[in-house]
Amino acid sequence: MALAAALVALPLSGCRRETPAPAKALIYEHPNYARLSPAELLIESQRKGVMGRKQSLRDVSRVVETIAPLVAQSVEQKAILADLQALAGRRPVAELREELRRWQEADLLLESGGDPEAVSAAGAVGVAQWLADTARRAGLRVDEREYARIVARARRLRAALSELRQQPAEWQRAEQPGGPPLGREQWIARYESELAALERKRLEADERRDPRKAIFAQTRYLVRLWRRFGSLDWALQAYHGGERGAERTLGYFLSEGGKSPVSFADLYFGTSPRKTPKTFSYFYGRADDHRYYAWRVQMAQEALALYRESPEKFRARWETLAPGYPMDRAWYPNELDAAFADVAALQAAYRSGRLLALPDAGESVVVETLAPLDPENERWYRGLRPEALGMLQRLAAIYREEGGRAPLSVCGATTTVEYAAREQTRGDAAPDGEEAPALTLHATGLCVDVRRPADLWDRKVLEYALSALGDRMRIAWLRDYPTNAYHLCPNPAFAREFVPRR
Repeated sequence: MALAAALVALPLSGCRRETPAPAKALIYEHPNYARLSPAELLIESQRKGVMGRKQSLRDVSRVVETIAPLVAQSVEQKAILADLQALAGRRPVAELREELRRWQEADLLLESGGDPEAVSAAGAVGVAQWLADTARRAGLRVDEREYARIVARARRLRAALSELRQQPAEWQRAEQPGGPPLGREQWIARYESELAALERKRLEADERRDPRKAIFAQTRYLVRLWRRFGSLDWALQAYHGGERGAERTLGYFLSEGGKSPVSFADLYFGTSPRKTPKTFSYFYGRADDHRYYAWRVQMAQEALALYRESPEKFRARWETLAPGYPMDRAWYPNELDAAFADVAALQAAYRSGRLLALPDAGESVVVETLAPLDPENERWYRGLRPEALGMLQRLAAIYREEGGRAPLSVCGATTTVEYAAREQTRGDAAPDGEEAPALTLHATGLCVDVRRPADLWDRKVLEYALSALGDRMRIAWLRDYPTNAYHLCPNPAFAREFVPRR
C-alpha cells in the first residue's frame, strides 16, 4: 500500500527552498525526553511527519469527521467480531475491537489522509490505497477499463453542461432532427441526472473509490493479517509493504538468532548492520521508509485522539511544528534573527568560536565545494556551529562503526543572507505569484547536508546511523530528493551531547 506524502527539506546550501509556515507560529514545547522509553522516543520522532505537514490539519479533521464513522461501523461486522473472538484469548472482544478501530483509523490517515480519490504513484487508489490485484483478492470489484469509459463520458457531459449554462435562457434544441425542441433547463436537468447515475456507476466499477466498501474490505483484510502475524503492528507492516515482505523480514531475523514470537519492536531495535546483516540489508532496503510505518501509525493514533479532545489544541500543536518547514525551524524559531549576513559575519563568528571549521578530508568525512558562486571565500563557508559539528562527528562515528566504507561527503554547511540572494539572482527566484524562497538555518550554521552515498550498502548504513540518532530525538533528519542528500540538524535539548572533537 502507498504511504502518504513525505516531508520535504529546503535548505539554501544544497537543498530546496522552503514554503511558508503559518504566521506567528507558537513555540515548540519539548517533551520530558528522560521519561520516554526508546519506543516512545521513536514514536515522538514521527510527530513532525504525521502532525506537522501543511495538510495535516485538513487530513486529521477529515478522518475524524468523515472516515472514522465508517471504521466504527466496519469493526462491528459479524464476521469481524467472530474473528476477534478467536483472537481474544483472555482479553475482552470489546478491547480488541477498540484496538482495531484505533489502528485502522490511524492507517487511513497515513495512507490517504482520508481522501477517497487519492491515487499514489504506484497506482494504489482510494481511502485505503488498495492496489488493483490486492483489492480484487479482498472482494472488491475493480474494472479499470469500465471506470475509464465512465470517467470519459462524465468529462464530456461536464463540458456540455458548461456550454449550456452560457446559453441564453430562451435557447432550445431538439433531441432528434425534426423532433420537438427542449429548453436549456430541460437539457441541464437531463445531463445532471445522467452525471448522477454515472457517479454511482463509477463507484461500482472501481469499489476502491467507494469509502464504505473500501474500508469494510480493509477491516476484513487487517483482521486476517492480525491472525496470521499475531499483532496489529505486524499486520499494518504487512498491509503497507506486502505480506511477503513481512514474512521475509521475520525469516531473516529468525535465521540470525531472533527468538519466536518476534514483536515488531524486538525486530526493529534488534536489527543492525553488524549483528543482523541479512535482516538489516533487507529491512533498510524497503522503499519509502517502510521500517517506520508501525511507529507512524502509533503517532497517527495520538494525532486523532488529540483532535477529538480539542480541535483547537490540535491546531495549536500543529502550529508549533512549523508546517511547511523542516523540523529545525520548530526547534530554532528565532535563530534566523541572527543569521550570518555576509562573509564578514562568518569571519567574526570563527574568531568568537561561534563557528568551527569542518575538518580537512579524512577517512570519515570529505567536504565538497560549498560556495561555487563565491570561490574566493570558499573556506569561510566550510564551517558549522559546535553542536552541528559534534552531530556530524557522532554520525560519522556510528556510520564507520557499523561498516560504512566510503567517507561521508558534506554537500551543504553554513551560508549567508548575501550568498542566498546571489543564488536567487542566479535563477532560483520564485515563479510569478509565489513567495520568494525563505532563508534556512544553513544561514545560522546549525544544519548540515550529507550526500547520499553511491554504494548501496553505504546508503543503508548511513540511514541506520541517521536513525540511531533520530530515533532517540537527538537530531532531525530527512532526505532531500532533488539534491540527493540528507539534511540534518541537532536537537537543542541535546546540544551538550554534541561537543565536537578538536
